[in-house]
Amino acid sequence: MPEELPLIGSDGKVVKNADGKPLMVKTRGGLKPSGPPVAPAPGATAGESRSKEKGEDGRTSEKLKIEPSVPPAN
Repeated sequence: MPEELPLIGSDGKVVKNADGKPLMVKTRGGLKPSGPPVAPAPGATAGESRSKEKGEDGRTSEKLKIEPSVPPAN
């Protein structure tokens, strides 16, 4: 991808300055392509608490308490 490209107006034509030269816009050079999405790190996140309990029948249950990040809308 080039470092600069001509600016295109709303009419689809190249925008020119008073001297008649096309206005150029810089492209974002050096961007690295993103990879596959990364899973969040295990464990509690902000406003969250987790606990695990083992019941009499041997089953493990996890309790998750999440605090709202914003007050409720009224």
